[in-house]
Amino acid sequence: MPAAESLPPPAAIVVSRPRNRRIGRGRAVLTLAALVFASAADLSMVAARSYYLGRDTYHFLIWNLALAWIPMVCAFVTYRIHLRGRRPNFLFAVCALAWFFFFPNAPYIVTDFVHLQHQPPVPLWFDLLTIASFAWTGLCLGYLSLYLMQEVVRVHLGRWTSWVFVVVMLGLGAAGVYAGRFLRWNSWDVVRDPKALARGTVKLVEENGGQLGVVAFVSVAFLFLLTTYCATFALTHLHEEN
Repeated sequence: MPAAESLPPPAAIVVSRPRNRRIGRGRAVLTLAALVFASAADLSMVAARSYYLGRDTYHFLIWNLALAWIPMVCAFVTYRIHLRGRRPNFLFAVCALAWFFFFPNAPYIVTDFVHLQHQPPVPLWFDLLTIASFAWTGLCLGYLSLYLMQEVVRVHLGRWTSWVFVVVMLGLGAAGVYAGRFLRWNSWDVVRDPKALARGTVKLVEENGGQLGVVAFVSVAFLFLLTTYCATFALTHLHEEN
């Protein structure tokens, strides 16, 4: 009689574990090159404007873009440590913590549209595109850094937990944008003067907790960040079947 064929194990007993998906080296280099190119294009627009006017009036965009690169660098280092299979170490903790505090700097550039005004002889459309270019680059930097951190959380804690992490971070990011734009707080205030920051936070909650303007801004900003991140995530995963 022919030997009995071995049957594959039932699908019910196969335990599915989160995959440690690796970002290909070529794709990573191409993505970073695109972000560097976008940043260089942004800087060239400010340089052209300053040369044409003979004065520098949009230098704050350059500073804000530099701050938007910080969470990107921190997330990249954190992801690389995770990718090598090493246990979280001191560098991992420092970079993850720095990313947490500097993440709002990336979407913050979107609020720089408040500085948009017609300054002849520069056309209004040029200033509009300049701020839009900086804002788009900042969002790309922030979303890529968030995606890298989400991947770290997904591998260790699962897919659904990683999306909870995304929602929480985007909510905190929206609150951080409000604190930076209207309260003029900076990420480094956590290290420079944490007591003053804590007192200011408590005072803000006590005095402005019931104000509709604060809640409305944070809510709308959160919805904007959540929808645009989800759309970006979906567009960059079109080739994945699962």
